[in-house]
Amino acid sequence: MLVKDILEKKDRKILSVEPNTTVWEAIRFMTKYDIGSVIVLKEGKLAGIFTERDLLHFASTDREAVFDKTVADLMSTTLTTMQPNDQVDDVLSIMLKKRIRHMPILDGNRLVGIISIGDAVKAKIAKTEEENKNLKNYIYSESGFI
Repeated sequence: MLVKDILEKKDRKILSVEPNTTVWEAIRFMTKYDIGSVIVLKEGKLAGIFTERDLLHFASTDREAVFDKTVADLMSTTLTTMQPNDQVDDVLSIMLKKRIRHMPILDGNRLVGIISIGDAVKAKIAKTEEENKNLKNYIYSESGFI
């Protein structure tokens, strides 16, 4: 299964904020949409990702200043990205190894979506169940138990 197969089933809307968005505004935005991360776009280009972890790490070191900061001050900018034609198994493997919960998907330099580790796991389970069903059908049809 390919990443684009997951993206085709998801809402194509990419929720994003600008780097100058305050942390407070980003928290309210993430709460409104019940999301654990938000893509940060600067002039329409991927600049980073702001996650619950980014907030927690900063707040644990400077709780007084956290709400005076912008998303640009806290966001992760060293991002691992994948492409629509990459295999979901490869994406899942990277996400698990790097402990990434949200993966931006780029087509060239253009952001086309984001998948969560939950999306990747669901796709893996669906693929495994389909293969299991096909194998059972094959076994029963070959043995005459249909």
